[in-house]
Amino acid sequence: MPKIAVVTDSTADLPADLYEENNIKVVPLHVRFGDETYREGVDLSSEQFYEKIASSKAMPRTSQPAPHEFETIYRELMDESDGIVSLHMSSKLSGTYQSANMAANAIGSEKIHVIDSKSVSAGTGLLALEAARLSKLDITAQEIVDRIEAIRNTLRLFFTVDSFDYMVKNGRIGKATAFLGTLLSIRPIMAIANGIVEPIERVRASRDKALMRFAEVVAESMPKGHAMRGAVVHAVEPERGETLKRTLEELLHFEDLIVCSLGAGIGSHSGPGTIGATLYPVV
Repeated sequence: MPKIAVVTDSTADLPADLYEENNIKVVPLHVRFGDETYREGVDLSSEQFYEKIASSKAMPRTSQPAPHEFETIYRELMDESDGIVSLHMSSKLSGTYQSANMAANAIGSEKIHVIDSKSVSAGTGLLALEAARLSKLDITAQEIVDRIEAIRNTLRLFFTVDSFDYMVKNGRIGKATAFLGTLLSIRPIMAIANGIVEPIERVRASRDKALMRFAEVVAESMPKGHAMRGAVVHAVEPERGETLKRTLEELLHFEDLIVCSLGAGIGSHSGPGTIGATLYPVV
């Protein structure tokens, strides 16, 4: 059986135990508050990140790992693996995918396969988990890539924010500019589609009622008659995350639905109050 290694970056937002259980290697992004720089998930937890947002006057900034950081991991894994599958957040929203590609090209090995998830946060994380599952089968790295790309075409990610300030200041607003100027009176539902942010629906309701509508929009987007694998992601609001999880489980049948904390890499661009869901049908 070929031994295939799986790599992702810290924006995949999976719980630490899932990375460990599935032997997924994580390359951290860098998060900056003024003159202070941290490695996401290494020097700065999700909880610490949102505490710093509340206390710091500086807007957080992120930067992708340098190519040499990927190259170090790839070279280590090449000695013990028959292939490497490396999955990263949308190339339209970050330079992380490009850094990983540069590292792979510098090594010049056909064993390294770098995939653009065309998603963010646990959207990337779910694909990494699927790659880890597939790595336990008697298949090649290229076969894993082909299956991941097929799943990527069915994966959907939706999210809502409390404020557009972070998305605007960090240049990640995408086509959701249609919602600007109306956030005081609405709760926006947005999606990552083709790797960029797109508006879905304006909801005029309280925060709690808007969350119920959010779950309905997610459920309505999925094909009927299939079990789902998915993730709920919250900005360190665990009770809100569990509420969304329970509501989705009432609307859809899940083979697996995990709950994740939104880390600094994505939280820097969406801000406190963000909550999302990503899922795909099991076929």
